[in-house]
Amino acid sequence: MSKTALVIGAGMSGATSAYLLRKAGFAVTVVEADSVPGAGVRTRWYGGHPYTFGPRVFFSREDDVIRQLTSLIKIREFYTRTWTYVAQDGQMYHYPITASDLPLMPDHTQIKEELDERQGKTPSVDDFQAYWMGAIGPTLYNKFIDTYSKKMWGIESNHMLSAKFEWVNKGTPIRTGDTRLYGDQFQGYPEAADGYNSYFDKCLEGCTVHFSCKALTFDPQRRILRTDDGDLSADVIVNTAHIDTLFGYQYGKLRYCGRQFLKVVLPTEHAFPEDVTWIHYAGEEPFTRITEFKQITDHKAKDTLIGIELPSTQGREYPVQSEVEMKRFSQYKALFPENFFSIGRQGSFQYKGIPDAIRDSLDVLKVVGSPPRARATAGAL
Repeated sequence: MSKTALVIGAGMSGATSAYLLRKAGFAVTVVEADSVPGAGVRTRWYGGHPYTFGPRVFFSREDDVIRQLTSLIKIREFYTRTWTYVAQDGQMYHYPITASDLPLMPDHTQIKEELDERQGKTPSVDDFQAYWMGAIGPTLYNKFIDTYSKKMWGIESNHMLSAKFEWVNKGTPIRTGDTRLYGDQFQGYPEAADGYNSYFDKCLEGCTVHFSCKALTFDPQRRILRTDDGDLSADVIVNTAHIDTLFGYQYGKLRYCGRQFLKVVLPTEHAFPEDVTWIHYAGEEPFTRITEFKQITDHKAKDTLIGIELPSTQGREYPVQSEVEMKRFSQYKALFPENFFSIGRQGSFQYKGIPDAIRDSLDVLKVVGSPPRARATAGAL
């Protein structure tokens, strides 16, 4: 009999997992709450412009991750830069923080003194604030990190956050030379006008897909997922949904910060400089980021589409990785049965992007594609 797999969610990690498992010989069933696959990475249209829920640029230095994506869709390679607006200076600066911008800052003398004091010292990793204060000093921290991070995650203090985020620039908190966002990594965006949409369609070919079907709760002892379309089970289960919801909030609700996403068409062909794709706002502005989508999609039009992101208590897009919440997630993880994998941003309760989602899916395949004796029992990758 064929091995069976059940995938919960058809975003980047779920669709990729379905594709890889089907290629490995599994009979794959996918449950997706939306009527279409792709989640926040899916391209939609407004005013004739393509957009995604926030900028979804692909970047990676891992060959197998790049191969997986480019085997199904064509990627247009390009390099981008991002800025941060610092209201107290009335100035746009490169982000990540760049050494060449420091002399342009009105308090550059104070900044230099603080950086000199930290020369040769290893920053603390006790928490997010301790790391950044030790790495760049209070002046740069207040300009770029403090208020932005608090509103980004909807928290009262940056001491609440773990310093173990993989995207924290440990070792290189201030860049020199290259001002490209992803530096030496391969970076790009799909050539097609509808972005990644055909990737999801190709990934799901040959799978049994239940669209507009919510995953309600999961019984780990019986390995049964209760859904709008009835009960489902499989030899291998890959979850990409919120794990607390799936387990009936047994240990309480995990904390996330949501996003309100505003779309605005402006009567100008370009709003940003040619090589700038999005701008962070690090001060008291109610929004965190503004993106000009045609800078990413290469869409041609006489007007332009801007996306504005405002932190919100509605929605559960960004996992808040405080010590309390990570302990809570560990409790949920202890419930995982054999051959149950919880991956992606929601499933692993980690801040992840497209390359991480693909990496997670490839790692699942390494486990379930191996002989039974070598298989891990469960995991959140």
